[in-house]
Amino acid sequence: MNGFRKVAVLGAALVAGLAWAGGASAQFPEKEIRVIVGFPPGSAIESSARAMMQVAGKYIKQPLVIMNMPGAAQSIAMNELVNAPADGYTIAVTTDGYKSLTTRTQKLKFDPEKIRFVGGYARFQHVLFVKGGSPYGSFDKFVELGRTQPQKMEYSGSGEGSAPDLLGKVFFRDLGIRATYVPFKGSNEYVQAVMGGHVLSGVIDISGIARHVRSKALDLVVVLADKRLEEFPDVPTAREKGLSEFDILNSIVAVATHADVPADRFNFLVDAFRKATLDPEFKAMGKKMGLNVVYTPPQQAEEGVQKTRAVGIPLLKQLGLYVEQ
Repeated sequence: MNGFRKVAVLGAALVAGLAWAGGASAQFPEKEIRVIVGFPPGSAIESSARAMMQVAGKYIKQPLVIMNMPGAAQSIAMNELVNAPADGYTIAVTTDGYKSLTTRTQKLKFDPEKIRFVGGYARFQHVLFVKGGSPYGSFDKFVELGRTQPQKMEYSGSGEGSAPDLLGKVFFRDLGIRATYVPFKGSNEYVQAVMGGHVLSGVIDISGIARHVRSKALDLVVVLADKRLEEFPDVPTAREKGLSEFDILNSIVAVATHADVPADRFNFLVDAFRKATLDPEFKAMGKKMGLNVVYTPPQQAEEGVQKTRAVGIPLLKQLGLYVEQ
């Protein structure tokens, strides 16, 4: 009888222990989560991140506090993510293009492989744009300016080695035109610079300027992707003009964590952000912003990094941008 009681007590303790462990896991998160964003307030990615966190709050039930850390083409923010405790309470909004290519254009103080994608919620559709009413607001006129007055040819984007920088370099290389790149910390800054006539053009995801195009404050020159935009179908693509295929450089926008976050917490975040991406409220917000809402699972996002590197690293070396680590 004593032996039976001993086994029963041990069994009850084991069940209780398992129940406690399950309860502890289910309680994550128990406090606010920091969301690191490597862009300033009002920029295209930062605006999309705020929309995402607003909807994700339905599924996470704790405050998602955005912290803007712009600079170094996201590397300041990603350094913060990688050096934070790997407990799931610090996440980030970034791009697969940052991990695949931008990290190969800088000397880093951290291991970019410690960045792990929770899931993507959008895919970029980059465009080249100029001030509204500009005489160079069409593809042909813009190219003519570059070939007749190359000293005037310049484009802006968010940091050196970023997607706008790389897209612009490939675009102008294919055209045989020399152009000066003017980097800014975020899209809100260089959009205003183009609108004010301080910089000739810029490269950005359409979500960052759709409202300005509708109001005629900005004009679209070309879509740096393989398909025309649904909302602006008259704007040609670079592919139609015989230039490179640019989709490999049109990043996904994704939520990321430290690679060493425990599996149960990582899986919780994966599920929460998948639900948020597929939520009708977020899709409606994305449509209003001009954001191309597309869900990308974690593994697919990581596979995309490898595919982009296979194509992009030779490009970086050709352009003289590759930095040995």
